[in-house]
Amino acid sequence: MDQPTLNRLVATGFARAAARVGAACTQYRPATAMQPLGVAYAQAMAAFSNDRAFGFAGPALWDVPFVYALMNIGDVRAGDILTCARETYFVARYEPFRPPLCVLCNTVVTITATTALATDLANPGGYATSGDVTAQSVLATGWPALIRLGGGTSVPGPDQPGAIRGGAVEMFMPTIPGVTLQPTMWVSDADGTRYTIGSARAGPWGTRCQMGQQQA
Repeated sequence: MDQPTLNRLVATGFARAAARVGAACTQYRPATAMQPLGVAYAQAMAAFSNDRAFGFAGPALWDVPFVYALMNIGDVRAGDILTCARETYFVARYEPFRPPLCVLCNTVVTITATTALATDLANPGGYATSGDVTAQSVLATGWPALIRLGGGTSVPGPDQPGAIRGGAVEMFMPTIPGVTLQPTMWVSDADGTRYTIGSARAGPWGTRCQMGQQQA
């Protein structure tokens, strides 16, 4: 039996199981950086579990939101976004005849960048953490992401005397078509909290960023 045949059989089995224990799921496959959830790609049934055997013995653990998707895998790609039962996931990794690895998202983000002004060029140390908000350009908006404490980085720049550094966080999100996340870009989440990207790494699982929370 070759791999394509095995994959079709597994996909059929997963689809039948998801029809019994899953819920309605909408699949998105973003093609642009703006509003990735604007147009649905497909509809399916899906169930999510932190157990690769799908024993459903418990929910996703606190702050460990990496789960497996039980669904028809006939047309799944890394970077697909899945909305199911008021929760949003993105597919971090898909390999033939295995359940996709997904990340449970907890916010929606907008990515912006500030054009360097003459004052920034004269004082590049301040450009990473401050800038004229009115000069920002939106690179991507409406992207589901996971932001959690820990694993962050301090972003270079001048400190005010007595200032308390913002919390360090890390962000996981799908790769954005046409946009490469870089240090000094800004991230705004759904509740208005702003972060500055200190480092970013794109890979086969999406993009992982270390960020510092802005205080002003």
